[in-house]
Amino acid sequence: MRVIVYTGKGGTGKSTISCATGIKAAEQGRDVLVISSDPAHTLMELFEVNIGPKPTKISDHLWAVQVDPIQEVREKYGVIQEYVAAVFKAKGLEETLAYELASLPNMTPFLSLLKVVDYFEEGGYDALILDTVPSGEALKNLYLPSLFGSISRKILRLAGSLVGAAKLMEPIVKIPAPSKEVIRADLKLLEKLEKLKAILTDPKTSSLRLVANPDFFSLSNLRRAYMTASLYNVNVDLAVINKVIPDEVVDPYFEEWRRSQAKYLAEAEVAFYPLPIKKVRLYRGELRGLDMLKTCGGELFGDEDPLKVYYEGRPFRLEVTEEGMELVVKTPFLDKERCEVERVGEELMIKVDTEVGEVRSFIPLPSIAYCMRLDRAKLIEGELHIYFAREFS
Repeated sequence: MRVIVYTGKGGTGKSTISCATGIKAAEQGRDVLVISSDPAHTLMELFEVNIGPKPTKISDHLWAVQVDPIQEVREKYGVIQEYVAAVFKAKGLEETLAYELASLPNMTPFLSLLKVVDYFEEGGYDALILDTVPSGEALKNLYLPSLFGSISRKILRLAGSLVGAAKLMEPIVKIPAPSKEVIRADLKLLEKLEKLKAILTDPKTSSLRLVANPDFFSLSNLRRAYMTASLYNVNVDLAVINKVIPDEVVDPYFEEWRRSQAKYLAEAEVAFYPLPIKKVRLYRGELRGLDMLKTCGGELFGDEDPLKVYYEGRPFRLEVTEEGMELVVKTPFLDKERCEVERVGEELMIKVDTEVGEVRSFIPLPSIAYCMRLDRAKLIEGELHIYFAREFS
């Protein structure tokens, strides 16, 4: 089974691209489930069909489901949230704030990712396509089982047999003891996270796909997602630049937009190298309904298999030493005279001379680099090696 996750800033059209991909794959006879946790119920508007928390058939080989985060929390993780909130309340926090703090980070996108495990294990589909925003905070949750480790889980199981004794200690420690139900739910969540991590970090199974418009804000958002995915070993196989003004539009009113888009398209080629980049034109009207989405999917993928792995590899490599860190970036240029590296706050700026002029690509730096200074950079066989030195106090 293939798992494809589309991500992008709000308004870039990731829901449209997700649906168009599903329709294209279904046309080729593949059974596809499109999953969304968007509270705006975008899938319902795009497919023009009522879609609920259970898979709804859209057409031959195509289904869609709208994940309800509130229902998921209540049914599967409510017992954990209730216990954590009770601990916070015991410490004097107001009830509303206690429940806010008891929620998992980025709950909505995180729960849609967890649903992947359910549908993956149930089977019955050739592909799952997720319309979501797997932020860095949500992806961090994949590593909770590693942080807990097997020893911590053994302690949790042991605690389950000592619940009675823990209850006796409540008046002394002034913290409610977890019930057996809470401990079982904790262990089940950790087990599910391990399965999710195995699915999402298998490049043959899962791909993250980036959707952006040719503008500054959506491209900046995607650069962060690109780096984050690489850090968490999630394979990114394709970038889609949506809403590109087509060549046949010659109205002078759009001339400045065309020049601006040409600049940002050139930036995207540098920023997302070596990813394949597909472009989707700006349509005359809204893309809604099966016919319009079918047209979009046809223009986007042509005769290709939309479920294939377009690229496998890591665009960034990190190696941390006692002296500092080396960041290796794949680049589309081979002439060191045409590029310049500079650090700007929490980002690395790479300036490149291209056919459309100077292009600046910004790479978000990992947190470990915040206490380091940029030392030097070398271009070696199509890879830019950037060295950081620790700043000792």
